[in-house]
Amino acid sequence: MNQNMKHVKSYHITNATYLLLPIPKGKRVVHTLVFDKTGCLYVSQSPMKIINASCRQMGSSYQSAKELSKQYFGENKHKLPIVVAMTYGDPYVMFPLMSPKSPLNGWVSFNSLINIRDQEGQINVTFKNFVDSNLDIQYTSFCKQYVHAAMLHKHLTAKWKHFV
Repeated sequence: MNQNMKHVKSYHITNATYLLLPIPKGKRVVHTLVFDKTGCLYVSQSPMKIINASCRQMGSSYQSAKELSKQYFGENKHKLPIVVAMTYGDPYVMFPLMSPKSPLNGWVSFNSLINIRDQEGQINVTFKNFVDSNLDIQYTSFCKQYVHAAMLHKHLTAKWKHFV
């Protein structure tokens, strides 16, 4: 761990959150590298614990967020994007890099991305603060996840505007 990196015991997702990456320790994942608009944090929670706690803080649950996505996409979809929060009608959507059941799964904020580039077996993403990060995921897989997150975001934004 970088000595200059801030270490915190817990973290909640906000509209400043960009990326959650697991830090494996042996066969377990008990820490997360969080990228947000302030920089990088070392958090003493797994990405899934952060997702669960953040959903609960917003009065929901990960299970409810997953069910909302299933209502839109159908029951047979895997690696569903989820809405962690709604801020003034803007859904804050996170999507998994691999199966959410995998301890090695990371989460990306749909709302924070401004560019995606293919780099032969990896991708390079640029966030709102113009910081780049390389992710070990196939370009086509990431783009599929991104499109699903965009569809969910657009659907919920339109639905919210209908009620206002």
